[in-house]
Amino acid sequence: MNKEQWIKRALQKGIEAFEIYQSVQTEKSITWFDGHMDTMTTSHVLGTSIRGIYDGNMANIAMEEVNDDQMDDVLDELIEQAKVITTKDKDVLRKPESFDDVESPKDWVAPTTDDIKDCLMSLEKELLAYDPRVIQVASLGWEESTSSREITNSYGMHVADQTQVQYLIASVVVRENDVIKDDYQIEIIENLNQFDHQAFVKKLCDKALFKLHATSLKSGEYPVIFSYEAMTSLFGSFVNFFNGDLIYKGISPIKDKLNERIFSNKITIIDDPQNTDCLTIANFDDEGCPTRAKVLVNDGIFANMLHDTKSGNRMGMESTGNGFKSGYAGAVSVQPMNCYIEPGQYTLDELCEQMKDGVVITDLQGLHAGLDFVSGNFSLQASGYTVKDGKKDHALALITVADNFLELMNKVVEVGNDLDWQYHQVASPSIRFTKCAISGQ
Repeated sequence: MNKEQWIKRALQKGIEAFEIYQSVQTEKSITWFDGHMDTMTTSHVLGTSIRGIYDGNMANIAMEEVNDDQMDDVLDELIEQAKVITTKDKDVLRKPESFDDVESPKDWVAPTTDDIKDCLMSLEKELLAYDPRVIQVASLGWEESTSSREITNSYGMHVADQTQVQYLIASVVVRENDVIKDDYQIEIIENLNQFDHQAFVKKLCDKALFKLHATSLKSGEYPVIFSYEAMTSLFGSFVNFFNGDLIYKGISPIKDKLNERIFSNKITIIDDPQNTDCLTIANFDDEGCPTRAKVLVNDGIFANMLHDTKSGNRMGMESTGNGFKSGYAGAVSVQPMNCYIEPGQYTLDELCEQMKDGVVITDLQGLHAGLDFVSGNFSLQASGYTVKDGKKDHALALITVADNFLELMNKVVEVGNDLDWQYHQVASPSIRFTKCAISGQ
């Protein structure tokens, strides 16, 4: 694609501002089953999205294949799209700005296909040998991908970056008498030669085996701890409370609460796309706006909201560098990146000791249907375990946990120190609450 020619021709046709966004995604996936490599797939996808402003309106066209011979046809289509747009919002493309070029400290070492196969073969044997109650390795696989993006526009912007990730995923099925349970584990692996097989096998199998004796619980209100896994899921479902676009539209329940207390004073929330502890970092968003760290909640006070260029303009504010796409063909929208609840000082075991008796929620299900974003209410299927005399007691299943997120976040006793990003872009440590309604027997 001759980008200079596209930009020149767009301006000649009366397009006021023009942008070319390109992404390249390269992936390799290997799955293993019953002693053999089951599948191996590779892909390489180049995607191009162009945006242009004509008569004050912005239109967008996405393409997988770009042919310079189609330049005039594509630009004419872009103009026709812009002509039928009736929004009153003033659309703009961003001009180039300087930004801090933060580099990820991760040192990815790509393994050979043979190394991956040897690892998966060995891991399957180790999982099955861990305990006779492990009856099947239901899934086992390796995933790796490299993504790059590049933004060029008629104002002279030209920015580019690249990210990489590789991870292993496994799930096991366990059985004792007529009771069958399963669980899974994902591990981000920078260097396969440094992968701790034994620790991975133990963690996965112990999680699954612990579920075999799970019981329900008498319905009532209990002191509760949401483990980092469950709390990350719950927080991720409500993080768009801070979405400036939803606040502007009146959808967020904290729309009128800027600079007011919304959570316990033990809660501080930060969004930082340049956080080097995270799997992926971004020095600029998908509009080319420099990213930066923002404190969204400071000791319980709602301090800042997230914006892209459009939502910021609507509210008379600057973009916070949170205009991201869900894919090259997607529209820019306000999205958190590397957003987290600031960790405290206690381990999960210490939180249990402090609670003495209560419930730890480790997993939540039905997040797509069991919560109401506008009100903050949720009622979700859950699993976890009881705590007795400060120690982990027995597994729980077939329970439902219900509350209101805003009210729950005002019942914080302590925040744990076990923030674990893994593959998430929104994360939370374990949090202990005074009480929460749990339905069971």
